[in-house]
Amino acid sequence: GRPTPSTALNWSLVEEVARHALCSRASDDEMGSLPPYVIGSMTWLSILHRFENLLAFDVLLGGYIEHRNGDRTTVCGTERRYSAAVSSRYVMRSGLHYAE
Repeated sequence: GRPTPSTALNWSLVEEVARHALCSRASDDEMGSLPPYVIGSMTWLSILHRFENLLAFDVLLGGYIEHRNGDRTTVCGTERRYSAAVSSRYVMRSGLHYAE
């Protein structure tokens, strides 16, 4: 979530710059899709890194899926059939992953 004034005083300069950079560039929808800031487990610097390095789907499986407008970070199904999008350069370590 967004910081409270009492916690902001304990951040490093790097964390404050990362938070400011993210909040000034990301839309509300983009902020909603990023992991929340949680003291001790998720830093603003790691959230900014995720925002700047979006997942690219380089492998499309099935005949009914395509990149939206040539953007490799977005895919869409062209029919109600089974298809899959894969990012071959990403290792899923932990956490929740979902698609909308």
